[in-house]
Amino acid sequence: MAGSYNRDQICAALAETDPAYSFYLDLETGQVVKVPDTEATPEAEALRTSVMDGYGDRFRYIPGGNPAPSEADVQSWLEAEGI
Repeated sequence: MAGSYNRDQICAALAETDPAYSFYLDLETGQVVKVPDTEATPEAEALRTSVMDGYGDRFRYIPGGNPAPSEADVQSWLEAEGI
């Protein structure tokens, strides 16, 4: 899949450690989507549903927890996802 993806946002998502949120790359827009995993609002539920409905085809999960991701980490993640 070729596309223009916001590598700075991917790098920031790789560094995230807040367990209340998950991060996904939207392959259509190239932007990272921040999904509130524990928020109990209709908006949060709609976002979670939308991401899960498009998971794999449109959205790709970005695992966090890397304290200092580099451009090489971003590239490795993109390649691992086949992007």
